[in-house]
Amino acid sequence: MSKYSSRRPSPALVISILALFVALGGSAYAASKIGTKNIKNNAITAAKIKKNAVTTPKIKNNAITGAKIAEGSLGSVPTATNATHAATATNAVNATNAVNATNFSRFHTSGLVKLSVGQTVPLLAVGPFSFYARCTDSGGTYEIESFATTSQAKSNIASYEEEYYESDWEPGEESTVGYTETSSSSPYWAHWASGGEYTEFAASSGDGKTILSGEVINSVRSYGADCSVSMYALNYG
Repeated sequence: MSKYSSRRPSPALVISILALFVALGGSAYAASKIGTKNIKNNAITAAKIKKNAVTTPKIKNNAITGAKIAEGSLGSVPTATNATHAATATNAVNATNAVNATNFSRFHTSGLVKLSVGQTVPLLAVGPFSFYARCTDSGGTYEIESFATTSQAKSNIASYEEEYYESDWEPGEESTVGYTETSSSSPYWAHWASGGEYTEFAASSGDGKTILSGEVINSVRSYGADCSVSMYALNYG
């Protein structure tokens, strides 16, 4: 009868094999059973997250707020670009309006002023200059004459004719800037110099801050009045 030997595994071998199975089984268990609840709050730090590991699909929609974004790193999106263009256009319009307003403020006009014989009425006041008109009757000849005075020493004034030029115009001195007359009973209207009449003028203040160029438009027996006048002046100062 054949004989064979039967040897039982040693206790050390058994323990080693059991340890191996426990180790393998424990890893599998950990991999399948550790979840969010098993991780301590604030346990995962930035140093433990692999670079570029967090991708777009892993970020919740609307989770990143404006406070977390460096605006300087963003380019202009189309809407923002359009908004920028709109703001630029608005600023350009406002700047143009401001220039136009400034230019318009340099223009002065009296509108149409009607006078009866014997009347003297104010027309304009610009800087140190005051302008007024007077209507008179010289034996059937109606005359409309406009004057200017200054409150600033060493001012200058000139009308169309050379005789009304003064380069050292002082306060209290009255200078003629426009004149029209007619003995006719028909309406008479003039806005340029002819036959001794004159309507254009220029004036500058002593400090050079007010420099005017203008015209007086005169009429006699027009607009239902003995005399009438309108004046405009543009300030270049």
